[in-house]
Amino acid sequence: MLVALVVLNAIYLICSLLFNAELLNMAGADIPLKKLEDLETYSQVLASTSMCLLVWRLCYRRYRDRGKVLWISLVASTLIVTPATWWFQGAAPDWIAEQFPGSLRVSSLYAYVTKKGLLYDSLNIPGLPYKAYKDQGEGKAFIANLGVLMSVQGSYVNRIDKNFQGFAAAVFRGYTTRNGDALYERLNETVVPDVDDIIREYTKLEGFRAAGIAGHEHKPIPWPRGDRDLGYQPTIDEYARSISPGVRSRDALINSDEIRHMAKSTLGPFYVKGMNLLATRQQFQSYLPAIAENMAFDVAHTDIKGLEGLNVVKNMWFIPFSLLSGLFFGAISLVVLIISSIEALSRMPGRIRFVRPAAIALIVIVPLALSNGIVDSAGYRDAFRSLGRQPMVVASVFNWAMTSQAMLYNLTKPLLRAE
Repeated sequence: MLVALVVLNAIYLICSLLFNAELLNMAGADIPLKKLEDLETYSQVLASTSMCLLVWRLCYRRYRDRGKVLWISLVASTLIVTPATWWFQGAAPDWIAEQFPGSLRVSSLYAYVTKKGLLYDSLNIPGLPYKAYKDQGEGKAFIANLGVLMSVQGSYVNRIDKNFQGFAAAVFRGYTTRNGDALYERLNETVVPDVDDIIREYTKLEGFRAAGIAGHEHKPIPWPRGDRDLGYQPTIDEYARSISPGVRSRDALINSDEIRHMAKSTLGPFYVKGMNLLATRQQFQSYLPAIAENMAFDVAHTDIKGLEGLNVVKNMWFIPFSLLSGLFFGAISLVVLIISSIEALSRMPGRIRFVRPAAIALIVIVPLALSNGIVDSAGYRDAFRSLGRQPMVVASVFNWAMTSQAMLYNLTKPLLRAE
């Protein structure tokens, strides 16, 4: 059975390395929260597997000479450990996010915008060589843990706090410039077809009205005063029926309150007041600065106590938590692998007492002894190691985690082609 444990631990470590490397790859991209949450299942599988392997080894050591009792203990422990670990790995990120105080939610929001600025080259932190390590483990680990870094330490948060909306506007100007084509495609794929459908439906209604056919009356949508939300999303038919009868110009239809409302509700901050909904790519280019300002205003007025604030926290803390738990369970599995391998190859278990502390010491000390171009930079020390922030224990743990993740990624990338 020891041989089986060695093989299973080796397979687990390979899968864990691949998962963590892929998680770092995804952290280095601008991806939505939903896609991150889809990875939660893999994280739960790996954590449950690691704990099962640990418990199986403990059962083997205690009951290895009692065959029936051994198998009963293995089955019973699996039935208890697997769902417990699965639940903890899935519930912990949500619970942590919900318990976050307002100040840390604000820091997470700042980190969310900072991450976008770094990814789209519209932001540069003085003295921090992120661009030089952007495609390496150091840069990916830094981006992955940015939410934690800015939540528990760093003077960089204080600098942003002085003019967050202006900071966000500068970041999103870079974002819109880099993603201008994608934004234009979004306009044409989500708004233009609905514009055509509303105009087509309105034309049919006008024809029925001209023919005196009943059942196609004008039904105005009760628009709320000011900028208040309508409370529901009208259908194509409801939009068409709300437009005043007698409109003959296509341009007049496109600029009606109904079609404008549809475009604004569809595009959100990507909608610019008075924009040409059928703009050419060159015309759309002129709207990009206003879109950046809209995005900055939108993010600066995020309700940090509401669902949006919770989603930002989860976005910035899901990957760090998953990576840290992956390191924890991976370290346990590595120690178990070393001990199981020695036990399988040697009949001198007395040596194990020296192997265990040595393995744990290596796991902790080796990453700290290695150099990390970002963590060791003057810009990082200035922005993310300033005193006066708390808790410092969490900061120290994640500094170690960043170095470990970078080291493992750089080892895994060429060997296993994780990217």
